[in-house]
Amino acid sequence: MTDLNIPPLLWLVAYQMGLHALLWGLSSLMLRESRSAVAHWALFMLLLGAGLALAGARSEPRLWLFYNGANMIAVLGFAVMRRGTEQFLGLDRYDREQLAVLLPVLGMIALIGPSEQWAPLRVTLAYGAQAFIMLRMAAVIRPALAQEFGRKVMLAICLPAIVIGLVLIGLGLRQVVLWKEPIEMHLGVSGNIALMYLYLSGSALFTFGFFVLLTQRLVASLQQAAVRDPLTGLFNRRAMTEQLERQWLRHRRTQAPLAVLVIDIDHFKRINDTLGHAAGDSVLMHLSTLLQSHVRGEDVVGRVGGEEFLLLLPDTQSQQAIALAERLRVLVRAESLGTTISVGIALAHSVDDSAESVIARADAALYRAKDAGRNRIEVAD
Repeated sequence: MTDLNIPPLLWLVAYQMGLHALLWGLSSLMLRESRSAVAHWALFMLLLGAGLALAGARSEPRLWLFYNGANMIAVLGFAVMRRGTEQFLGLDRYDREQLAVLLPVLGMIALIGPSEQWAPLRVTLAYGAQAFIMLRMAAVIRPALAQEFGRKVMLAICLPAIVIGLVLIGLGLRQVVLWKEPIEMHLGVSGNIALMYLYLSGSALFTFGFFVLLTQRLVASLQQAAVRDPLTGLFNRRAMTEQLERQWLRHRRTQAPLAVLVIDIDHFKRINDTLGHAAGDSVLMHLSTLLQSHVRGEDVVGRVGGEEFLLLLPDTQSQQAIALAERLRVLVRAESLGTTISVGIALAHSVDDSAESVIARADAALYRAKDAGRNRIEVAD
């Protein structure tokens, strides 16, 4: 043991936690996406700061709030942090697991009393619960982080969480080994200095790391909005133009077949006028789902106009394109959408001087289908 003045450092760390709590709290008011998760993180910082402040105010006689209460608040803060992180990643099914651990631990801390003889048990329970929460959270969020943000980001988030969890296990084991010597947070023990630096570093890394994740998600959302139709989720006209150019260049380079289908909903204006725009939106969404479910993984589907859709079918010959178009036409009529579709088909030819010329021929075929009575398929010359 060394005579270190720990309480001022506890207050300093608690002050930093309070600043982080304020930062996350303000962010939760300004952000629409992930608002609940961000609010959880604000509460996490607030609870952890409150627990440290109570520990820094410990004195004799021992009062329950400054000993048992401080431990309980810190453990609860870690649990809130885990819940917010899982919400952020859409993993909100572990509440029962958390409760199964928290209720007995918090119950024991609440009941054993603030006296020095119970201090080793309180310290061991608090560090053990915090370590479990950190390590279990790292295991749970790892696949979701890797899927959404990539392996490097996953490691940047999970490895520090694992290190913190292992350090907390070490602190708990140290108390078990030195059971007759209470190692409470406010005591002048050298290991407690390391713990304060761990809290300082951990909170800074957490705040930086998850602000980066929020920013990446916002950027991805903006990029998605730039290329996706907001109603159907299909590629919009801008994205389909880029996809068409890419497929066209591939066709010119490899001479691989390329088929283009332009699909238009017949009498769509009548649906909007008689049944309302909600009914029209329902038809659009239903058709977009049908199109996506009947194309291959390499095919590209987009909505390029009010009721007009575009399909790009690489490595597709004329008969295959006609067969798909006919299958779609029959399905739309059979599913009682209250309408039918007309389809124009064009295959990229050597005479085409650009991707736009293929689309122009498919559009011309579509107009012929509509002029011939609709609910039919026409193939461009």
